[in-house]
Amino acid sequence: MTATAHALIGGAIVASFSNPVIGIPLVAISHPIADLIPHWDFGLGWKKKSKLLLFLQSSADLIIGITLTFIIFGNSVDHLYLALAIFMSESWDFLHIPYLLFNWKFFPFYTFYKFGHLTNKQTTMPWGIITQAASVTGLTLFLRFIH
Repeated sequence: MTATAHALIGGAIVASFSNPVIGIPLVAISHPIADLIPHWDFGLGWKKKSKLLLFLQSSADLIIGITLTFIIFGNSVDHLYLALAIFMSESWDFLHIPYLLFNWKFFPFYTFYKFGHLTNKQTTMPWGIITQAASVTGLTLFLRFIH
């Protein structure tokens, strides 16, 4: 999923679980679970992109995700808790970066890349964005409903 989707999922979780001992582990495990949903992201076709283009696209996605998450959830969640949730929601992908950009084929980078490769179910546009929007919206509404 895009970094934006992961950040928003993390924000929705911590907005519903005020206890970080519960919220942060839920955010951490949400990443590979969310990646099982067929989706599109900037990593699709990464081997055909320049490293600079991949870095710029991914960075823009991350900045948009952080900004939107703070706009939507920032008034209802402690900012430090929300920032930690965003970091944890993105951490699985952060651990891919040294492999993707520098070809570091050793632990933990290659291990997280291989695991992510197994759980990352990608599809093409526009369906890949539609599934993400539906997933993020559905999870947010569900968490608001139970909370």
